[in-house]
Amino acid sequence: DFPQKIDGSFALFIHDVTKSRLILARDRIGKQPLYWYHDQHHFIFASELKALIATGIVPQTFSRDAIAMYLYFGYIPQDLSPIKEVNKLLPGNYLVFDAHKGKKICPYWSYSSYYEKRENSDPKIVTENIEKLLYESTKVLIPSDEETGCFLSGGIGSATVAYEVSKISKPKGFSVYFKDQNESDFDAAKSVASTLKIPLKSASITAKTFVDHLVEIIWALDEPLADPNIVATYTLAALAKDETYAVFSGMGSDEFLAGHNRYTTDENLAMMSRLNLIPAPIIKHVLIPIAHAIYKPAAYNILKISRTNPWQFEFLRQSALFDEGALREASPKLANLFDPDTFLHKFHHISRIRSTVSSLLYFDVKTRLPDCFILQFERLTKISGLSWRTPFLNRHLIEYAAGLPEPEILAEAETASYLKPLISSIFSEQFINRPKRTRHNFLNLWANEPEIHMLFQFLLNGALVENGIICKKWIQQALKDSQMIQENFHRLFGLLVLEIWFHLYINRPLHQEPTTTNINELLISS
Repeated sequence: DFPQKIDGSFALFIHDVTKSRLILARDRIGKQPLYWYHDQHHFIFASELKALIATGIVPQTFSRDAIAMYLYFGYIPQDLSPIKEVNKLLPGNYLVFDAHKGKKICPYWSYSSYYEKRENSDPKIVTENIEKLLYESTKVLIPSDEETGCFLSGGIGSATVAYEVSKISKPKGFSVYFKDQNESDFDAAKSVASTLKIPLKSASITAKTFVDHLVEIIWALDEPLADPNIVATYTLAALAKDETYAVFSGMGSDEFLAGHNRYTTDENLAMMSRLNLIPAPIIKHVLIPIAHAIYKPAAYNILKISRTNPWQFEFLRQSALFDEGALREASPKLANLFDPDTFLHKFHHISRIRSTVSSLLYFDVKTRLPDCFILQFERLTKISGLSWRTPFLNRHLIEYAAGLPEPEILAEAETASYLKPLISSIFSEQFINRPKRTRHNFLNLWANEPEIHMLFQFLLNGALVENGIICKKWIQQALKDSQMIQENFHRLFGLLVLEIWFHLYINRPLHQEPTTTNINELLISS
């Protein structure tokens, strides 16, 4: 039970020589990555995927199941990795490998259990408790002999952390934006820096510079990530590396305190067409018998879908890179390897959670937060020599927040409702009530820029087509004209990331040092 007594972020192992066994453990949220591989002769593990491959023991073979999940999510969630037979140890778990008895994996922490512990919901008490927990979490992370910095995104989470840091230290601020795309976020970040009297260093990313460091970024990440913000994260880290060592961010505030519109009714209206909204008796006594008489597999699918929470399913689908229909068209050979309904049913503890909004938060904490957002910040700050500090990922704050009641349906005005009172006297009402929405067409206008358009052309005869992962006909259709390229920008970018990852991790011997090859040379030479 020793991992239960450890606080903070960690990936660790203990070699018990006398008992011939290894114990691996990973922190509760998954800030530190940990991969492992086991065959008849070896049990090896590392914090980096490339370290396992560099041993020469792990075959450079891609995992079809993991790549199918990547195509759906834009990242690889849970315990799979993009390399066949290599797994990630799930957050909040430990693994025991015994030379004589084999291995077992067990959880040592249950996030869902804290949803059952109802906290006092008096607004004044909640605000006081969150402020105390966040202050203590921030205080313990501030180094005594190093300059501090804060990543300012323009959101409430990063502003709150910057406010807490500025109580104790005199930080520098860092902000990055995509030119002509999200400059309103940068304006908000500037207002935070001005209010807190924090000097702000900034940089803009243009369509011409967007892909300049993509190879270096994907090499550092270990896993493919289809999130275009990986470029912003890399640029942020590069901006801060000569100015500070310890840099703070608001990571986790959205997921633990419902700070984003993706948890609201406004961004989940697509569920209105879902089968689950049909009354259960009609499904049971009418639809299923009819389907069973006509085509038995259809009856099974109706039964399976009817047992899936419609909010959760549509939440999954709306953030998909390729949803089920698009996946069947683009990747017919891999489409059957991933089923979102089946994936949702893996999270059996979600039934403990009464509120629909809370179940969406829980799902993000178990998937997108560690496997997309945390992964990119942890990897990309590390290559810049930074120590990334995250007060919202403090276990005591997380456990407390889980016990706070969330509404069944969340309105836009209710987002970050537990966090806003903490800073209402510090920042303007305009800033505090600024909604944080999903940008569905983000960067689409850059799709036809020559530097980006040229790279998309490599996909027509690239490794993904060659390996049967993506249908060439789909790529041809997506590149048919400027309108189609814009509509498919995020999918094409996700495929470009995967294509580069294949060239770095699958198609050639793995180099121990970061590659210096630029993106055009890499794709042409391969």
